[in-house]
Amino acid sequence: MSGIYLAYSLADGDRAAKIAEGLRAAGYSLWWDRDIQPGQDRKAAIAGAMADARLCLICWSRTSVDDDTGADVIDEAEAAKERGAYLGLLLDKVELPFGFGGHEPVDVAPFRGTAGEVGAVVAAARDFMASGQAAPVALPEPPPPPGRPINKAWVAGAIGALVLAGAIGFFLLRSAAPSLAQKVEPHLARIDCAWLHVDPIQSGADGHIGLIGVAGDPAAARQMVLDVAGAENLTVRSVSIDKVATIDPRECPAIDEPRRLRKLPGGRLRVTGDPFFLDPATGQSLARVAISLAAKDKSVALFGVEPSGVVTWALPDAKAIDALKDADVGLVKAGNGKWEFNIYPDHLGWTGLFVVVGDRPLAKAMPQGTVQPSAEFARTLRAATASGEWDADMIWFRIDSR
Repeated sequence: MSGIYLAYSLADGDRAAKIAEGLRAAGYSLWWDRDIQPGQDRKAAIAGAMADARLCLICWSRTSVDDDTGADVIDEAEAAKERGAYLGLLLDKVELPFGFGGHEPVDVAPFRGTAGEVGAVVAAARDFMASGQAAPVALPEPPPPPGRPINKAWVAGAIGALVLAGAIGFFLLRSAAPSLAQKVEPHLARIDCAWLHVDPIQSGADGHIGLIGVAGDPAAARQMVLDVAGAENLTVRSVSIDKVATIDPRECPAIDEPRRLRKLPGGRLRVTGDPFFLDPATGQSLARVAISLAAKDKSVALFGVEPSGVVTWALPDAKAIDALKDADVGLVKAGNGKWEFNIYPDHLGWTGLFVVVGDRPLAKAMPQGTVQPSAEFARTLRAATASGEWDADMIWFRIDSR
């Protein structure tokens, strides 16, 4: 038994990549789901890797502690804990799932992937390899039953409790103040010819904020963030647009028409595998797509979009997604409305994916593989969503040469 298994939520892929890179650079043998090969059974690969790992690092974040978005991570953490291979990493300041409170995690929250944070993870892994899983911290003994109350003491205690409750309430209210990212996100959704989010790795907590997505004018989006920060009297040292693709401004309908349907906060579409490289031997890259619908969503369609504005009807409905079971794409269906599968882009540079979901099927859907220029696609989608409740989510990622 040797090596490290890394478990994380799909939403934390970029942060997990920093951890994987740091551990491998330190000389550790590490396996995570991006090591799954095309055609390999996903569940079997994960089960085998966990069984072979001496250490299972579990990344706890806002999404991985959630029973819905983090169900797989929680299950893997339970299995690791049972055989003494569990070590938790606190990427966000969250309350751990039931049963893990006695196991002290490595606290690197809020994790942004700095050298110091990665170094702390490497050091914790080194300590674990030397000593194994720590015993759970014993919970405190329950207080003894109260004696017969004395009226004066009870009154004084009640007053003290009220004062304490007021102080706690004040603290909670102050703690609930929106972050820079939370203040910026609604403004990003209103920018024409753009689909942008705050980068979870550069969320602005240290004054440095990053944007991810696509825009016809990324520089204007950066200026908007600076304007919002100034209006809110917030300190912003820099705004990075390195992860923002540029779409031809003449092809904005490819972005603006699905943006018309967009409702925050999104989260229905994830793409993992970053960094993405084009394999010179196959002429392809590998990305893992995850679609997760809400209970109200009754239909779904997946589209590809390029910086040129060309849109492809990749998977026009749920039946087309389910049909991937007959293709060599590693399809995993985790209940109704939850799919994961591989895609194999065959070009360098930026590419985008987006889903359109609704409470009914699209009134008009093109055959799978149909390619439309931006203006034509916009007219088709407008007619297809003329009635009903709709939402959309979009992801952009860049493929580089090795």
